[in-house]
Amino acid sequence: MGKGIFEGNGAGSKLPRGPHKLPREVVGKNQRQRLLAGTARALSEHGYAELTVEQILREAGISRTTFYEHFKNRRDCVLAAHQAAFDRLFAAIARACERQGEWPHRLAAAIGVAVDYATAIPEEAQLLVPDAMGADPVLASGAVVSTNRLVDLLRVGREYSPEAAELPELTERALVGAATSVIGARLVSDQADRLPELKSQLVELLLLPYVGAKEARRLATSRA
Repeated sequence: MGKGIFEGNGAGSKLPRGPHKLPREVVGKNQRQRLLAGTARALSEHGYAELTVEQILREAGISRTTFYEHFKNRRDCVLAAHQAAFDRLFAAIARACERQGEWPHRLAAAIGVAVDYATAIPEEAQLLVPDAMGADPVLASGAVVSTNRLVDLLRVGREYSPEAAELPELTERALVGAATSVIGARLVSDQADRLPELKSQLVELLLLPYVGAKEARRLATSRA
């Protein structure tokens, strides 16, 4: 699946050199998009511990002066890139869920979108893997906020199945963590093209606590 399905994921093309009549806000938005896209590429290549502003500038084709007009430092830029990536993914998940009926089908659609996103834009998707943030506590806190939104979506399954109401409190967080870890492992090993083969297994894994093994397998197989 191509990148076009994810609205607003453009990296921002370079603007014309020299004098132009583009509004200042258009120029600023373009510069910010290029910096966020450059951050995703640089982080994917170097990891957060080795990431430098210079590497981001090189990937984005942006001057150092312009960088500091948008961000205070490297951490600020990475956090913004993470948030932009998550907002893009979450919006795509919401659109996919709106077209489904019962909760199990919405969950399966959400997993499908997440896998398609990671397959189509692996460098950007790595921004959503907690390990990519290194040991920085501020970035880790940002990742937790994003994870909480996914946990809330999954927790709706407790309303679908009476038995699921008795699940341990940490169930949803553990499931989101497991799915993120599996996808992240493929991304960091440059195997994004193999992610689609995980769809049915991830659907089955995340549905199992809520609908039982037999129904989770049936739904996962039917979606595949």
